[in-house]
Amino acid sequence: MDKATREAFPHHVRIVRSSDYRALYKTGRKIHSGRFVLFCRDNTLGHPRLGITASRKVGGAVVRNRIKRLFREIFRRSFHKIPSQLDIVVNAKPGCAGVDYDTLREEFLAALGKIARQGGRDKA
Repeated sequence: MDKATREAFPHHVRIVRSSDYRALYKTGRKIHSGRFVLFCRDNTLGHPRLGITASRKVGGAVVRNRIKRLFREIFRRSFHKIPSQLDIVVNAKPGCAGVDYDTLREEFLAALGKIARQGGRDKA
């Protein structure tokens, strides 16, 4: 089974360093959605990576962890639709808390489509 279809969220597709988050916030493209803000930037790794943030404004720990699980699942199941050299950070907004998987997935893929139409290039 190839890496794109495994039932996991391996370490190499995660954004974990704070320096990577800062670089994305500083030089990445920002796409506003109704329930989250997407920051995207090209990488040189040959595969997409995902980072997720959810502040306490979104809800308690249980709510924040559920949102993170949903976005990880969306990323994992939509891996083949994501441009191959893209770092993505999702900042959840408070309205994200009560949304179901399908609605969140459609909104996430629409935001990625917007990035693809814009060329996905970093801003200077």
